[in-house]
Amino acid sequence: MAKTEKKELETLSPKILDEKIKSGKIGGIYCLFGDEEYMVDYYIKRFLDVSKSDGEFDRAVFDADSFDVNAFKDMITSYPVLSEYKIAVVKNAGDIKFRSGEKDELVGTLSDYADGIKDYACVIFKYKVFAESEKPEKSEKTKRNSKSLVGFLKENAELFEFKENSPASMAKWIKKICASENIEILDDNAEYILNRTEMKMYPLKNELDKLICLAKSENRNLISREDINNLITKKIDIEAFELTNAILDKKYDKAFESLEKFRYFKEEPVNILAQLSRYFSDLMPVNIAMSSGILDNISISKKTGIHEYKVKLTMQALRKYKNPSEFINKSLNLCRECDVKLKSTQLPDYDLLENLIFSISQL
Repeated sequence: MAKTEKKELETLSPKILDEKIKSGKIGGIYCLFGDEEYMVDYYIKRFLDVSKSDGEFDRAVFDADSFDVNAFKDMITSYPVLSEYKIAVVKNAGDIKFRSGEKDELVGTLSDYADGIKDYACVIFKYKVFAESEKPEKSEKTKRNSKSLVGFLKENAELFEFKENSPASMAKWIKKICASENIEILDDNAEYILNRTEMKMYPLKNELDKLICLAKSENRNLISREDINNLITKKIDIEAFELTNAILDKKYDKAFESLEKFRYFKEEPVNILAQLSRYFSDLMPVNIAMSSGILDNISISKKTGIHEYKVKLTMQALRKYKNPSEFINKSLNLCRECDVKLKSTQLPDYDLLENLIFSISQL
């Protein structure tokens, strides 16, 4: 028997939310979810701000750990008093621990009022992951209770998914955040920040706040590379990439400097070698793409899944070698030999890593 293909979830463009908020016509049932939680919270805040000056009892935000079915029902089954719309937000709806019968009760109420809600209420469900993992509470009393909450929302709510942004759009966002504070940041430094930290807006915003505060405290309107190096702590994989890139660029003083940083922070040499090996392995698909005539870092990034910024630096470095394939293969063999020595000899581990860097420099 052939398997039924899973239907792809149909979602709407966030521009629709912008248009509704701008017009003030915000009535309806919405479901917001996705990898980029910052954008989900951003739109929830904008919805709540539509009626900011009105009475508090026309707005309610429910958390998963304190969700009250009856209070939610009261919100969506009565008309607003001091505003055009009531606004009810349910955060992390997938984490709600329903008592027996409560999920059926919630879905039933939503079903009863689904057609009329858009005239007087804005109901928003926020999910970390929006998937049909929950099962409906089976009931023979009414057909309306045969759906899970997710099932109901798929059929009746406007769905908006916020996926992880591309590096290019994130760099623009970084510049926009800085500009809103009358602070300038160069394009290269915006990319540099992305290469040092998580590609998520919440952690990035925290890092930007620190950089902006530093610049303002020193009466500057520009964020420098030095500011970024001083305030944004690198992860081991980022530092290992810097080490690899220094080796590729034949900047061996810088490579040994990076190795000293690892030594200072007491990073395990075996972890450093693992990261080095991974980045040398990443050179192979980039080199193959370049050899086949693909010379655009964005196109190569899409094909390989490697960060655009890393692809750009890798391409620049590989152009310095007459035979990149031979260099990559020999470097990987040296990494394997170093791995064996790390696990089988009594030589100091960091000495072995220094020997590895020196050996690659001779290729």
